[in-house]
Amino acid sequence: MIGVPSNGRQPNDRRPKDQHAMAEPKANGKPVRIGIAGLGRSGWNIHAKTLRAHPGLFEIASVMDPDADRRREAERELGCTSHEDFEGLIGEPDLDVIVIASPSHLHCAHALASIAQGRHVVVEKPFAMDADEADKMIDAAEHAGVVLAPFQNRRYEPHFRKVLDLVRSGALGDVLQIRMCWHRFTRRWDWQAMKQFGGGALFNNGTHLLDQAMDFFEGIEEPEIMLDLHRGLSIGDAEEHMKLVLRSPGLPTVDIEYSNACAFEQDRWHIMGTAGGLTGTQTHLDWKTVDWATMPERVVDKGPAAGRKYPAEEIRWENFSWDAPESGPTPYEMFYFELYNAVRTGSAMLVTPESVRRYVRVLDRCRAGFEAVS
Repeated sequence: MIGVPSNGRQPNDRRPKDQHAMAEPKANGKPVRIGIAGLGRSGWNIHAKTLRAHPGLFEIASVMDPDADRRREAERELGCTSHEDFEGLIGEPDLDVIVIASPSHLHCAHALASIAQGRHVVVEKPFAMDADEADKMIDAAEHAGVVLAPFQNRRYEPHFRKVLDLVRSGALGDVLQIRMCWHRFTRRWDWQAMKQFGGGALFNNGTHLLDQAMDFFEGIEEPEIMLDLHRGLSIGDAEEHMKLVLRSPGLPTVDIEYSNACAFEQDRWHIMGTAGGLTGTQTHLDWKTVDWATMPERVVDKGPAAGRKYPAEEIRWENFSWDAPESGPTPYEMFYFELYNAVRTGSAMLVTPESVRRYVRVLDRCRAGFEAVS
């Protein structure tokens, strides 16, 4: 049945649509005490830097990383305790939230251990390596009564919210195709270039695009998929060139393209609809529409082509544009403002584990299908 996942879970109908925090909440009592597992690109550059900018809301109380230099840096700059292993971190008393920014293949184990200690959990992308892991985390969090927050921060991006609003509004008519591109030309040789650590385009940046794409398939748990993967310029064994097409009857075809081997980068968005189209980037969007009621009525002419020419007419376009706001909270901050409210008041977050499980299930099918033909 369309709309019912394969394991019988019902979609979370209480998930907010386009409501997300736009202002810093007022502090309610003591700051939420945070422990961060992993001080790499994400743990340090994203989570630690975002959290420390809001000391009234959050306190980074402890961190974990196997690298001694990183631990000393955290102790010096954050005034927190540090641990070499994860067991030491979750053994810290009085932590409210554990941020899982460890390597991808450890996300589930670290999240389950945190939940078992009664902590709320933020899980970096990918949320899980497969749907079974996602279900284990969701079930454990529900049983423990804690917040399980997948860090799919790009669902808060202003350009994405604007595109989603336009598509849902019908301003572009019946949308036939949505193309999403993330292009670059670069080699990669870090741990995320290795399959054994959960690396590759599908489970790395591809999850951001897939998470956004699934919002165009409301009520559809398993759209049809077509996938092509190549290593591209990866020095490791994981793919860094991905073409993923999603479709479902009556809905737009969504064409996702992520590549590290594109010398001529294209715009992030290209949308085709029966009343117009859209193109643009993360900072600027252009779209144009036509009101067919203002155009001459046309009927099928079965006779000889007039003047031996193809039919042609001048479209009366209305042109529009949008620029990203120059100020305001970042997507990282929007996420954490909502997390604060969820921990303090029990309010819902835009990104729920049930909604993210949908893209994890698509990843399962992508992997199974690609391995079957490789």
